[in-house]
Amino acid sequence: MILFTNDIRRGTCDRPRFYVARFLVVTIALANGFSSWNSAGLQADEPESQPKQSEIAANQPPNVLFIAVDDLNDWVGCLGGNPDAQTPNMDDFAKHSVLFRNAHCQVALCNASRTSVLTGMYASTTGIYGNSLKRAGSVYRSATQMPAWFRDNGYHTMCMGKIYHNDHGKKAYWDSVGPKTLRWGPEPPNGRQFAERFGDRAKDTLAWAALDIEPGEMPDEQVAAWAKTQLDQKHEKPFFLAIGFYKPHTPMTAPKRYFDQFDREKLTMPAVLENDLDDVPEIGRRWVLDRDDLIADDAVDQYSPTYRRELVHAYHACVALTDDCIGQVLSHLRDSRYANNTVVVLWSDHGWHLGEKQHWRKWMPWEESTRSFLAVHVPGVSADGSICDRTVGLIDIFPTLAEVCNLEPPAQLQGQSFRRLLVNPDDAWDRPALTSTTAGNHTVRSERWRYIRYRDGSEELYDHSKDPNEWTNLADQPELKEVKKQHGQWIETLTEGEIIQ
Repeated sequence: MILFTNDIRRGTCDRPRFYVARFLVVTIALANGFSSWNSAGLQADEPESQPKQSEIAANQPPNVLFIAVDDLNDWVGCLGGNPDAQTPNMDDFAKHSVLFRNAHCQVALCNASRTSVLTGMYASTTGIYGNSLKRAGSVYRSATQMPAWFRDNGYHTMCMGKIYHNDHGKKAYWDSVGPKTLRWGPEPPNGRQFAERFGDRAKDTLAWAALDIEPGEMPDEQVAAWAKTQLDQKHEKPFFLAIGFYKPHTPMTAPKRYFDQFDREKLTMPAVLENDLDDVPEIGRRWVLDRDDLIADDAVDQYSPTYRRELVHAYHACVALTDDCIGQVLSHLRDSRYANNTVVVLWSDHGWHLGEKQHWRKWMPWEESTRSFLAVHVPGVSADGSICDRTVGLIDIFPTLAEVCNLEPPAQLQGQSFRRLLVNPDDAWDRPALTSTTAGNHTVRSERWRYIRYRDGSEELYDHSKDPNEWTNLADQPELKEVKKQHGQWIETLTEGEIIQ
């Protein structure tokens, strides 16, 4: 598996024809007795009823299983964000894929991030920085959407759950759309805690509940069950199957059995520095502190002395629920006729703060918001079990799928295919990841550094080799002027043509 970190190193990207390269690799693998992987991490004998992997690779395009997770940060075992995470299925998939340990979203907000992924364009091009499409420019409205592009290239497209901000987006993108669910529900039986206590004083309605609910009644469980039925069917065309899980998005509700997996009193709390905002420029502080009457962090403390720990507990429980659902789908894929010819992309739309920098939720320019889960398995191509520490963006998924599926990419794509990193995780990578908040406010994450530049010219700079929590802003250090310049040049390059109103 491959994990990505950040590095600004120049390199060229030759793009060999996928089927030739894949056929050679798969043929060698089969000659050495390798076949599909199972949940125990062992090689399993391939049923004779299934076509051989080399035959599939030579005769038809690969299928794509595209799995999105809402608001998942690095509290996953294989990413090491919190030692108490219980994510055996995502961890197992990491062992059978390339894990991108330093992947970042392009906007740390649901709609804007997904828009970037599904169009392959930056927010500075589409004009979409928030959860509305009202300000979308003509470039976005004429853009080729990923599922429509797969469909135009002969794929059978299927969707259930949250892929776009409004689940499936336009029905015209899909041949099949799964049934509606309660989405982020069910709601806490006694109402959302902040809403009940503070009313409109607190904008952030942080809430949780351990639900007395039967297996299969959670929306994410229903998404997983529907995906399994699609994998049971015989598809005459290659398929693009997109499923989107809602948790751990708020309200953080999950069946009680997932809460019972954790001892609340023994949970490791996030590392939080008192007065962490003191060296943050005024515009960044205002994003956190200008939240109606009560910012979420103050409301958490006012609600009760234990509420911070309760929310951490609930986040873990919701992640465990989603991990269980992911495991059900991946296990079903491994046992299906499509095990040897399906590309799997597992990604989260952005990260999530749990009190770091006095913030809860996302949308900020810091690591907790921008870092995303990303792992990719391409049969016969990916160096499964590898970790790549090059810095990639979610915007790079679209061009990568175009290359591994041997399809002509849309001209609009602004990302860069990381196929060569799937083969060799240490290969050169030519750019860092850019994340935007609003027009003119951008952050660049390289392998070592995070550089933030606000529209008023104020800056932040963090050295991740010494300061992984981003506690010390080094932007005023004169000896680091060249580091800021190098990173700032990437902002100019990747946001060219941005309109700042």
